[in-house]
Parts: sequence; structure tokens; C-alpha cells
Amino acid sequence: MGLKGMTTWTGLDDIISLLSRRFEVDKEMIVPFMDHVDVISALLGHVVNDSDKLVAGGHVCPDVAIAADRAGLRVEEVLGRSPFVNHAKDVMEVIDSSHTTVYLANPNQVTGSSFSHKDVERLASAVGDGTLILDEKYFDFHGITGLAMLRKYSNIVILRSLTAAFGAGSDGSGFLIGNAGFAHGFREVFDWTRMSHTLHKIVKTALINETARIRRVAMLQDELLRIATRLTELGVQNHITAADFILLRVADTAVVQDKLSRYGVSADNLNEYRGLKNYLRYRMQSPLSNDRLLAAFEHMPTDHFHLDNIDKRTVMFNRTNRDESIDPERANSRMTDRKILTDVLEPTTK
Repeated sequence: MGLKGMTTWTGLDDIISLLSRRFEVDKEMIVPFMDHVDVISALLGHVVNDSDKLVAGGHVCPDVAIAADRAGLRVEEVLGRSPFVNHAKDVMEVIDSSHTTVYLANPNQVTGSSFSHKDVERLASAVGDGTLILDEKYFDFHGITGLAMLRKYSNIVILRSLTAAFGAGSDGSGFLIGNAGFAHGFREVFDWTRMSHTLHKIVKTALINETARIRRVAMLQDELLRIATRLTELGVQNHITAADFILLRVADTAVVQDKLSRYGVSADNLNEYRGLKNYLRYRMQSPLSNDRLLAAFEHMPTDHFHLDNIDKRTVMFNRTNRDESIDPERANSRMTDRKILTDVLEPTTK
């Protein structure tokens, strides 16, 4: 029993059992983690040999950049002709050995772009002696998974969030799924055996209360469409994504970010990312919080955000046939079924 103000810890057997039943994988294939950066850092240290490079398909989020730095690796970020489109062939051009380690966030945690099931399989085959890290943090929203490929490719490691559906600040914890032999070896080098009592309670509740998770995802999806529609009416260019965020294309990111902060709204400035000049990323929250975003733009001078030109670079949401690559639980997801998820919404002319 911990003293007041101190963290108490608990084991993870019940969490592992719940995950095993829900995703129909052996318990030996699952390794829970409390921190996204810590697990990627440990994973890179465990799998990267005789190389100082991590190949990343698409933009990398700060978590991956920090983890690679801890592991002493440089990140080779591979972008295609558009930051909103991913293809395996672009990544394969920089793979110089079958021992290479490749990281894919599917969907991408910066832009929302995704790789097709076929692309993931091509890359797993290309690095047959290496490792393909498939980060499915936004699985609850995206619905497409490489889980079935674990039967064929022992070099695939999947990362999932336990609580991404419940919003910013609660999505650092998760679990790794991999070949049983790999998972066993990783447990030897990674501290995975306990979790804070508070986090354990949140995670267990999220896993047991499936209805609450589904309702939360549905609410965020509805909010994405509502906010995108209103922003378009105001003349703000935007991309919706198969995740919990929307991209805003504005004239001056720094000024708009400052104006938003005055309304208590936080948005990430993507100006320094390659190909994302003039972009901000806003993560969906409750309808009341999202209304503050709209209020900020409604009271903002239009010259701060209005652009005369439209970003016409290709936008694609990779879909796949309804096969084992789509988790049955998500097969009927409204977001999976929508024809176009990441349209460039053309604003009305001011």
C-alpha cells in the first residue's frame, strides 16, 4: 500500500488476459507499456544492429524522433510526391539491406496519411531479416490492421494505444503485439511488469467498457465532420483524417496559433515539417472545447488565415478489400466505409 502522494503499482496479468481475448492472440505475444517513447526507444535498441539508421515511412512524430535519438539512430524520413500519400515503393528505394528497421505509423500521426495493406506486406518482405514496426496508435479510428500478417511475417511488431480514443493526454500507454519468440526476448530488456494503479484502473475500464469506447470514437468522428464543415464555411482550408485530428491550412501559423491560445485552444504548428508549410494540427476534444476553436476563427481577422491558393497535392486514404486486414470489430465503422476521408475541403471565397 503506497503512502499518500506516492504511486502504487499493480501487476498486468488481468490486462494481458483481456487483450488476449479481445484480439484473439496468445498472451505470450503481448507486452504492455506505459510510455510510447520508452517502448519505441527500447524496441529500437533491441532490434537495430550494425546500423545507425531508422527508415520511417512518412513524417515522424516527436515521440519517434526522441526515441531514435535515445537509441543513437538517425531517422531517414521518406516522403512521396505528397505528404498526404504513402507508397511502399518510395520507402523501398532507401532500404539498403534486408536487415533494415522500418517504422510506419498507420495512419500517420502527423498528417493522417496511410499505407495500404499490400504496401505493408511488401515492406515486411523487403526487410525479412530486419524489423517492421507498425504503429497502429489510431487503430480505433482507422480500423485497418496488420495483425493477420503476424501469421506470415515474424519480423512485424505492432504497437497499439490502450486509450487513444479517450483523447490527448491519455494515449501514452499501450501494448506491443509480436511473434511469441520476439516478445519473450523483448520482455528481457524492457520493464513491462507493472503499471500505476491509477492507469491500470483507466485501462481496465476502457477494455471492459466497450460501449464507452465506441461512443467516444463516434462522437469524435461526428465532431471532425461538424468542425470541418463550419471551418469551410468560414473560409479555413482543412483536411479531415482517419484519426482524432484535423489539419488547418492558414496564412500565418504563428499568428493563428497565438489567436487560438487566447481562447484556450491548443494547436500544433507543423510549419517546420517538410511539405507542411502553413499547416496546423488540432486534436478533437469535447463539443464544448471544439466550439472554442470555431469561436476563435469567427472573431479572427480573415487575413490571418485566408489563402488565395489551394493545396492541390494528391490526397489519398488507402482502403483495402474487406478481408482479414480489417479487424472484424471495425469492419462496419462509419469512417472505414466513407468514400473519401481526407478530402481537401475548398473554402468559400471571401
